[in-house]
Amino acid sequence: MLVWLSISTWVITGISILYLLVLFYVAYWGQKSQNRKWIHNPYIYSLSLGVSCTSWAFYGIVGQASQTGQWLSPIYIGTIAFFIVAWPVLVKLLRISKQQNLTSIADFLASRYENTPKIAATVSVIALIGTIPYMSLQLRAISQSFDLTTGTYQSGTATTLAVTTVLIAFSILFGARDNKVNKQNPGLIAAIAFSSLIKLFIFIIAGLYITFSLFDGFDHLTSLPSSQAVINNSQTIYLTFSQILLGGLTIFLTPQMYHMFVIENNSEQHLKKARWLYPLYLILINIFVLPIALAGQATFPGGSVNSDTYILTLPLFHQEALISGLVYIGGLAASISMIIVAAIVLSSMLTTELIAPTLLKWQQKNNTELDTSTLLNYRRGGIAVVLISGFIFERLVNQQSHLSNLGILAFVLLAQLAPAVIGALYWRKATSMAAMIGLVFGTLVWAYTLLLPMIFPNIAIVEHGLFNIAWLKPTALFGLTELDIVSHGVFSSLLTNAILFIFISSNSHRTVGEKLQAEQFLKANASQADYDLTVADVTKLLKRFLDTQTAESALKRFNLYKGNQRAPKQYIEYAQRTLASVLGTTSTRLVMQAATSSPDNDALALERVAGIVDEASQLFEFNRELLQAGLENIEQGISVIDADMRLVAWNKQYISLLDYPANFLQAGMHISELIRFNIDRGIIKGDNVDETINKRIMHMQAGHPHYVQRSMPSGLVIEIRGQAMPGGGFVSTFSDITKHIEAERALQKANETLENRVLARTAELQTAKAEAEAANKSKTRFLAAASHDLMQPFNAMSLFTEMLHKQLRGSDTEQLAAQIQSSLSSVEAILTDLVTISKLDGNGQELTLETFALDDILRPLSAEFSALAEKQNIKFRYVPSSVWVHTDKRLLRRLIQNLLSNAINYSPLTHKAQARVTLGIKRSNGLVKIVVVDNGPGIPKEQQTQIFAEFERLALTKDKAGLGLGLAIVERISRLLKLPVDIRSEINNGALFSVAISRVKTPNSAQVQNQDETTDKTETLNKLPVLIVDNEPLLLDALKQQLLNWQCDVTAINGHEQYLQLTKQKQQSFELIIADYHLDNNEDGITLSQLALSNLSKSCPVIICSADPSDNLRQKCHDAQFYFMKKPIKSLALKRQIKQLL
Repeated sequence: MLVWLSISTWVITGISILYLLVLFYVAYWGQKSQNRKWIHNPYIYSLSLGVSCTSWAFYGIVGQASQTGQWLSPIYIGTIAFFIVAWPVLVKLLRISKQQNLTSIADFLASRYENTPKIAATVSVIALIGTIPYMSLQLRAISQSFDLTTGTYQSGTATTLAVTTVLIAFSILFGARDNKVNKQNPGLIAAIAFSSLIKLFIFIIAGLYITFSLFDGFDHLTSLPSSQAVINNSQTIYLTFSQILLGGLTIFLTPQMYHMFVIENNSEQHLKKARWLYPLYLILINIFVLPIALAGQATFPGGSVNSDTYILTLPLFHQEALISGLVYIGGLAASISMIIVAAIVLSSMLTTELIAPTLLKWQQKNNTELDTSTLLNYRRGGIAVVLISGFIFERLVNQQSHLSNLGILAFVLLAQLAPAVIGALYWRKATSMAAMIGLVFGTLVWAYTLLLPMIFPNIAIVEHGLFNIAWLKPTALFGLTELDIVSHGVFSSLLTNAILFIFISSNSHRTVGEKLQAEQFLKANASQADYDLTVADVTKLLKRFLDTQTAESALKRFNLYKGNQRAPKQYIEYAQRTLASVLGTTSTRLVMQAATSSPDNDALALERVAGIVDEASQLFEFNRELLQAGLENIEQGISVIDADMRLVAWNKQYISLLDYPANFLQAGMHISELIRFNIDRGIIKGDNVDETINKRIMHMQAGHPHYVQRSMPSGLVIEIRGQAMPGGGFVSTFSDITKHIEAERALQKANETLENRVLARTAELQTAKAEAEAANKSKTRFLAAASHDLMQPFNAMSLFTEMLHKQLRGSDTEQLAAQIQSSLSSVEAILTDLVTISKLDGNGQELTLETFALDDILRPLSAEFSALAEKQNIKFRYVPSSVWVHTDKRLLRRLIQNLLSNAINYSPLTHKAQARVTLGIKRSNGLVKIVVVDNGPGIPKEQQTQIFAEFERLALTKDKAGLGLGLAIVERISRLLKLPVDIRSEINNGALFSVAISRVKTPNSAQVQNQDETTDKTETLNKLPVLIVDNEPLLLDALKQQLLNWQCDVTAINGHEQYLQLTKQKQQSFELIIADYHLDNNEDGITLSQLALSNLSKSCPVIICSADPSDNLRQKCHDAQFYFMKKPIKSLALKRQIKQLL
């Protein structure tokens, strides 16, 4: 047995807290404005990219090297190659994102593909699904390293939950301080860069210690016999290529890496430096990967230790506390940095792309204002949800079977974004529909070929294929049997995604919005700063396409007098906006580029372009004048805003109603200027000017319709309606409704008297209703209390009467005692009904909704009422069903029970030769009706409603015992469960009662259970000698019978005393012991089992059973090397556990 150092739990906990405090201090230091100059440099930026080196880089990469013999993982080979060779892709991605002011990878794709909300939502969900498993891997690494270092070897739940809770608070403090999702966070960058430096330093220290202190260097390690098998081992070329591809793609597609590359970038120069610094970082952190792997194989032969933990278990095994503590901190730093950034980015993405649009729709529907603090709270809540989801996933996934694959699983899913992203950057024909369909189908193929086989490797569809078709097997789709599961999943999902993306884009029509966005993305390098124009060049363009007055006004506005000086950026941007209002965006860009490329003494190129543009602009101007003439003759005011939120058209009614100054409105004016002007005038209310402007612009960009009535300082009341335009933009109408409002107020004043009378009468009715409800509640409470108090003595009387009846058997008074007992049973039944109906009337009934098979309640009821029917000479029939439903199981059973009781009681009143009662179901349009049919006397139609009232009984049933509460209880339960009860009956033709309920799909677990039961009937345990111990006779007998059914040789005892008697009778020879933990006389099953093992010639497995699943009891079982099972024990689970032990 391996023995290594265990560091105190308190010491490791203190180290963890101390590291988090240091990290927080670094972030706090970096957030201060005077320290930001130290943060905004290429070296800190390159270190912050080290967030990609997670716990997998710290632990898992060593385990991979121990299997493949590779000192540099193919994942990192792909990353380094992409950084060096495909660096222009990153530059273009950065430029577009900065120019378009994009906030996330979801925002990037949505912006390129016509600002489609569905794409943003889909990408957000894919990012969430892909990141949660990887985040859970980090949490598992923290908890396992904590348990290894402290030697606790517990379940890890407490450790993981504590880490998750701390990280929730930490992430909120790091990244959810304000609403700006694209705002740079120097504190976060400082903390992540610090973590990257720490894990690199510690990995190198650990590598030096293991390579040169524990062993004699690289040569010594490679010469060891155990190293030869590792070095000579290799993985398939397909898997290597797949990992290289994933490493290259996911380095800029994961949400956290996009955030670090783009949002936290301050300069392209920083990215140029990172092109070399970041690959150097990856090489340095991988230098000692293979030596550590070889050292672990030599120290722990035969797989006795998980190879992922070699870097930690080696110093622990050699009793080196300092190195062990440092390695623990390094793993903690690697995990925490990824978790924090991922939680912040995912919460921002989900809030922006999913929650904010939903809130805006709700705001519009309810005519309320959206408070920006609400979105901030949602972001904070999103951080908690993301981290808790990672914790839950980490707990649900099997520790040994699946976690090693989670990193690859997440990478392949996130790689599905690659075709859409690359198409957005380089392919003009790419369409939003193609991107959406490619993403969806690529994700579905990923789930089928990777997720399903990894999570459920043994189900039929994985082993035999869909519909038992071999070429549809998830691991060999279309007959690809030569590929490993990862390569197969990568190839199948990405190929499906790319083919659909290319085919649909090539064969679909692009909308105008898609064409415009494509031009903006593909011409991203032609920014305003790239136009090398002088003041004279720009002025000439304004005079050429507008007029001299506009050009001279622009010169005065920007204080420009020297024509040969380089045109300022602001002047170029103004010229672009102004020209675009006349020529359009595309023509404006063409003209600006022509002016830039033309020599000062040769305007030929510009004139050629001008001729082309003139011809187009004449038509454009004609259409514009025609549109303007139409606008001027409309009664309402109208304003039109383009997709860039700039004013492009309006009419004189708009100016008049809003009372704008003369010449204030200008084509190309940004809408923010108008909003700010109206806030300053008091027309628009808002405490925070910038916040109000941003909120209104966000509302219009989201395309949500708008309606409001606004009172002007002049006394006018204006009705404002806004509507998004196809392809982007917003049109608003302004109507003078002053006369309508005045008429409405006059009518309201005339109706005030009538309204007051109505309010007074309504108040009287409400008072009467409240009094009636109070009286009903008082009655219900009294009935419930009285019924409960009466039930107690009747229960006692029933017990005494039963004892008296037994004592008087054979005497003359036996019949009298039996009659008393029968009468008390009837009274008790009546009181039970009273208690039930009082609970239902008193709103004290809580629902417990669950999914179950109808047969679970109908079959026991049929057995119960079959016996009652036989006594009364009634033919009872039950039609079984395999339908599943979702409702309160106990209340539904009581409802059917009352209907059956009613049928059994009144069927004998029929004049027919044979009374019959049938219980079954009918199916109809997704519903199932539970039906109770009898051939009794029937119920008149005029009484079919009143029979559901309390104490209502038909004339034919007066001689039957009871108060008439059975159907009243049925009515109340059906109302509580929202399950309608229907009745069909005629005089002398019996009655049919039915209860309608929605059917649900049969759970997969039910199918698996049925398969297990079939197997269980055919398999035995072949005379296995078993000792069972339980102090409860009924439980002992039940367990004994179950084991006998499995053909075990069973010895059953109830405790220590019987065991001592057993040892005197015969030689013990047991191969399995099953013992209850809590026995009589303060004895326990663990102690008794240990005594039994000491008397056996050879040891055998022991299963301890208890309804107490506490960690303390589990630890006792673990210390004794016993297995624990929680009561109640399922027979299939017990049999499965026994087979595993044997």
